[in-house]
Amino acid sequence: MERPPRRLPAVTLQRSRMMAPVLVALFACTIFLQHRVDPTVYKLHHEEQSVGLWGNGLNNEFMLLPLLGFREAAAGLLWVRADQFFDSGDYDAILPLVRLITWLDPHDENVYVTGAWHLAYNFTDSEERSDRRYIAPAMALLDEGIRNNETIPDVKFEKAWQCFDKVKDYAEAEKDFKLAINTKPYPGSADAPYGAPLHDLHELAHAYEREGRIPEALDEWNQSLERSAAMLKVTPTDTATQQLRKAEEHNYSINLQRYYDRYTTINHDHVNPTKYPAVFMPAVGSPKPSQWDVDFQPHIDVIRPKVFRIHGRFNTADGSRVWVRIEDADYKPKDIRGPLNTFQVDPNQTVLIDSISVRKARFDREMDMSRDPKMYSFSEPTYKIVLWYDARASSPHLLDRFGWSGEGMTDNDPRDIRIDSDPDLMGTKFIDGGSGTGPNWDGKTIPWGVFGQPDRLIMVTYQIDMAQVNGLKPITDADRIPNTDGTKLN
Repeated sequence: MERPPRRLPAVTLQRSRMMAPVLVALFACTIFLQHRVDPTVYKLHHEEQSVGLWGNGLNNEFMLLPLLGFREAAAGLLWVRADQFFDSGDYDAILPLVRLITWLDPHDENVYVTGAWHLAYNFTDSEERSDRRYIAPAMALLDEGIRNNETIPDVKFEKAWQCFDKVKDYAEAEKDFKLAINTKPYPGSADAPYGAPLHDLHELAHAYEREGRIPEALDEWNQSLERSAAMLKVTPTDTATQQLRKAEEHNYSINLQRYYDRYTTINHDHVNPTKYPAVFMPAVGSPKPSQWDVDFQPHIDVIRPKVFRIHGRFNTADGSRVWVRIEDADYKPKDIRGPLNTFQVDPNQTVLIDSISVRKARFDREMDMSRDPKMYSFSEPTYKIVLWYDARASSPHLLDRFGWSGEGMTDNDPRDIRIDSDPDLMGTKFIDGGSGTGPNWDGKTIPWGVFGQPDRLIMVTYQIDMAQVNGLKPITDADRIPNTDGTKLN
C-alpha cells in the first residue's frame, strides 16, 4: 500500500513563509557587511570561476566542497590527484586539473609555477625534445599567476627563469627578473624588508651578461653586494648570506677581468697572455689581428621521409653547439592575450628546436620527426629550417674568443652573418670592428646608460617543400633564403 505524502503542519508552513524574506534580507546583509569588513574581497576572488562553469565531469567529492564554500580544500584535493598522475607519468591528465585548481584557488602560486614548468618541460617527443607549442600557454599561465599574486615574487621569478633557461630570450628574462625584484615588500615574509630574495638580483645580473650588457651586470653585482652587506650587518653569522656574498664578489671581479681580456690590451691574466684583445687575437701563423673565421658549412640530407640528417663543418673549439629550428614556414606561437581556458595546442602546427654539439670542428645529428605525428603533423606546404650559432648562449671558454656578443667571430660567406639591427641594441659597443654604432665603453663607467649592443650570429636559413620533407628532392644551397631579423630562434 502506497504511503501518502507527508504534509508539514499548517503552523510550520506559515512560519516558513514568514522566514523566507528574512533569510533573503540577511543574505544581502552578509554580502554588504563582508564588503565593508574586507574591501579587498572582490579583488581576492574576482578570478575564481563558478562551479557550474568547470564542474562537469568531476566526482561529487570535488563538486560538494566548492558548493559549501571550501574552494581551497577542493583545490588541495585536486592537487593531490594531480601529483598522483605525475608519479604515474600520465602528464596529459594533469593539465585540466591545473586549470581547475587555479580557477578554484587563484592564490596558490605553487600551482602556477609547477603547472607552467610542466607545460614547458615535460611534453616531449620520442627523443625527448620538448614540444615548443606549449611555451605560449606556459607563459600565459604564469602571466595569470602574476596578476593574481602581485605580492609574491616567486611566479615572476619562474617566468623570468623560463625565459632565461628554456626560451633563451634574455631581454624578456631581464624584464621579469626586474618585476620580481620590484615586488612590494610584504611585512612578515621571509624576504622582508625586501620584496624578493637576494638570488633574484643575481639572476638579473646573469641576464645582463647574456645580453652583453656587462656594465649593467657589474652595477647589479654592486647592488647585490650592498644588500648582502646590509643583511650581514643584521645577522653576521648567517652562513648562507656569507656564501652568497662570496659569489657576488667572485662574479663582479671575473666579469671585469673578462672585459679586459676580451676587449682591451691591458690588465690581461693567464686566460689571455697576449697583447691583443682576445676577440681580435691573430690566428696561428698570422701577425694580423682579426676575427675568427668559423667557416660554417652546413648540409641537410633527408634520409627517410621526415628524417633529417644535419651535419657539416663549424670551425670552433669543442663545446660549441649548432642550433636547429624546423618549423612551418609561417609558424607563429599561439596568441594568448585573453582568458586561458585550455592548454590545448594547435595539432596542425609543426616546430622543432634542438642543438648539435661540435667535436673537432664537425657536427652531425639525425632529427627523426616521423615518429611523433601529434607533434610534427607537417600539415603545411612549406617549411623553414634555420641553423645558427649564438655566442651569447655559449660557455665562457668560447666567449673568451668570440666575446659576449660574438664580436670576435666571422665567416668567409657574408650571407652567414646576421647582426641584430634592433635600434635599442645600437647604443654602444666594447670594441671597434665588432658590431654597434655608438661609443666604446671604457671599462669604468657604470652604468652603461645607453641601451646595449647588437648580437652577432652565424646563421643559415632554408625554405623547403613537402617533396623535400619526404626525401623526394634534395635540399641544396639553392634553397637558402636571406636571414631576417624577425626570425624567432628560441
